[in-house]
Parts: sequence; C-alpha cells; structure tokens
Amino acid sequence: MDQAVLVNEQLDAGSAFLEAFNKSVPVDAAFWMNEADSPSWYLYVASKAVNDSNLRDKYREVLNVAEKAKNLWLDPFRIKLVNSNNRLASQVIEVQTLYPIKHPTRFNGSSIGGVAIDGAYIYPPITTPAAMSAN
Repeated sequence: MDQAVLVNEQLDAGSAFLEAFNKSVPVDAAFWMNEADSPSWYLYVASKAVNDSNLRDKYREVLNVAEKAKNLWLDPFRIKLVNSNNRLASQVIEVQTLYPIKHPTRFNGSSIGGVAIDGAYIYPPITTPAAMSAN
C-alpha cells in the first residue's frame, strides 16, 4: 500500500491543538503515527489523566477543542487518546528524554511500542502550563 503523506499544515494544526488541549487535559507526549499498511495518520495524545473510566469525557474535550479551533487540517476523529503508561506513549516519552527536540521531528524507527509503522512524527514536550489533573 502507498504510504500516506503527512503535510506541514497537519503538523502545525496538531501543535495548535495540543497547546489548547493541554489547557484542559495535561499532555505528557504526542505524536503522529501511520501504522504499517494503514492509509491514515493518527495523532496520539498521551496523558496520565486519561483512563478507561473517563475516556468518553476526554474525547468530548477533544471535540470541544477541535471545534473551537476550526482547523481544516485536523480531523478530531483522527486523534487517539492513550494513558502515558501505554506502550506507544512510553517509548515516545523515552525517545523525548534521550533526544530532546524543539520541533515536531520525524521518527526513523520501524516500530513504536512494538507496532510496525510506515512513519511517525514526535512533538516536543508541551511548554505551556498544563491543566491541573483532577483524575
């Protein structure tokens, strides 16, 4: 299958979304990932505040933030929320720790957290103050 392309406008829209989302849900890590043989890229957002009991509420917040942004380059249905202890998020956080970055950066590995990928871009840690987590 042909690899889908992630364009700069999507990276920028993701950055803007993450800054806004972080105001209500603290973001520990974020990355775009295109699983091997998948036609689409997904923006993964990792937070300790995300768990099975509040996932519906956190996705509601994704929709609220995306609706306010009105950015055509970001589809809120291509955003996946995971807990920071998720195997994908854990590896991304480890990469961020080992290789500090200042801009979204292409990850050149062939897998993340044991999942085969065709591509990934890792965002640097969010620098704006995070929301206080109630969960």
